[in-house]
Amino acid sequence: MMKKRCFTGISCLAISLTMLLAACGNTGSDPSAPTQPPAASDNTTTETPSALPDENAAFTPGAWLSDGGQYYFFDEGDTTGRTASLEDGTGVGFTYSMVGTEATFSMGGADNASSCTVNRDGDTVTLVWADGTTEKLTYVSEQGSDTFQFYSNQELADLALNFYKENNNAQDNQNLVSAAQTNDDGSVSIQVYENLGDHNSTAAWYTVDRMTATGTDSSGNDVDLAG
Repeated sequence: MMKKRCFTGISCLAISLTMLLAACGNTGSDPSAPTQPPAASDNTTTETPSALPDENAAFTPGAWLSDGGQYYFFDEGDTTGRTASLEDGTGVGFTYSMVGTEATFSMGGADNASSCTVNRDGDTVTLVWADGTTEKLTYVSEQGSDTFQFYSNQELADLALNFYKENNNAQDNQNLVSAAQTNDDGSVSIQVYENLGDHNSTAAWYTVDRMTATGTDSSGNDVDLAG
C-alpha cells in the first residue's frame, strides 16, 4: 500500500513538472504574431526636413527687368503674366509653357507664340529666342504687376520738363521739350532742350532713379522730379 502511494505521488509530480515546462515554453515569441515597434521615449525628437526652393523653376514670381527695355511680371502659382515697356509703360498679357529648358510664350494671344531656350543662373535668366536674338532678364522684386511701381521714360521726361519750368523763369520755356534714355546701370537720363533745327540747345540734364524719380542735375545738385 505504501509503495503504491509513493509511485502515485512520483507520477503526479512528474506530470506537474511536464505541465509547468510546457507552460513556460508557451511564453516565448510566436513567429506568427506581429512584432510591435518599441514605443518612442519622451526624449525622441523627430526632425522635419525644411522645404527647399524649387531650383528647377525657370521664373520666380514677381518682377523681372529685361535688357530689351521692358519688365516681365510673372504671376504666383501660374503660367501667366504681363509685360510693361520702360518707354511708356504699356504692355501685353502673356501665357507660357515649359518643357525642360524650352519655353513657348504667347504674347497677347495664342496666335502670337514664340519659342526660346531658357538658361537660369541665380537671379538672371537668359532667353535665346528662335530667331537667334538673346534677351537677359534680371529678378528685381517679388512684387507683381498690381503692386510694382515705376516711372516710364515718357513719364520722367514730362516730369523733368515741368520741374525745369517751375524752377526757371526763362521766357522761352514754351519752346522746350524733353527726352529720356535708360542707362546701362538702370538709371535714366533726361535732357530738357530746345530744338533749333540744326542742333539742340540744352537747358538741363537730370539723372534719376526710375522707381523714385529722384537723382541729380548736371551740377550734382539733388533733384526730386515728382516732389
